[in-house]
Amino acid sequence: MAKEQDLKLENEEGAEESSGGGKKKLIIIIAIVLVVLLAGGGAAAFFLLGGEDEDAEAAEEEVVEEVIEEPEIPAQYVKLKPEFVIGFQAGTRQRFVQLSIELMTRHQSVVDALELHSPMIRNEVIRIVSSQEFNTLRTTEGREKLQADLLARMTELMEKEASTEAIEAVLFTNFVMQ
Repeated sequence: MAKEQDLKLENEEGAEESSGGGKKKLIIIIAIVLVVLLAGGGAAAFFLLGGEDEDAEAAEEEVVEEVIEEPEIPAQYVKLKPEFVIGFQAGTRQRFVQLSIELMTRHQSVVDALELHSPMIRNEVIRIVSSQEFNTLRTTEGREKLQADLLARMTELMEKEASTEAIEAVLFTNFVMQ
């Protein structure tokens, strides 16, 4: 029994010492954690709020650069009138393609040149379209290739006749195959 009482007394004293010392350690640890969190929060606020001015200036510079890259001149579209109707012999049947074409440019001088040289342009469009295979034109790739061919030839003609190659796109506004 004496041993049990000694053990109980030692356990109670050790418990009192560890609980008293444990509370002090706990308070110290909490204080250290708070100091670290406050220091980290302050540093984060400094960098986030301090870097905001630089980020804003960089964003403004990017906006200015984007505005500069946008074309100042609006696009102009020249419709090649009347519509093109081109016949194909596909096997034993006669087939037709009806096209409405518009050319996009940003220069009035090109618009004037396109109107002046419209007979030559119409001749080239008919020549290029009629040289295509009817079944090839039925595919998306065939139509895209036709657009690229027309754009290349129109650019070449404008460079030769008007000393400018400012045609940006050939657009099919109507494409009917029968």
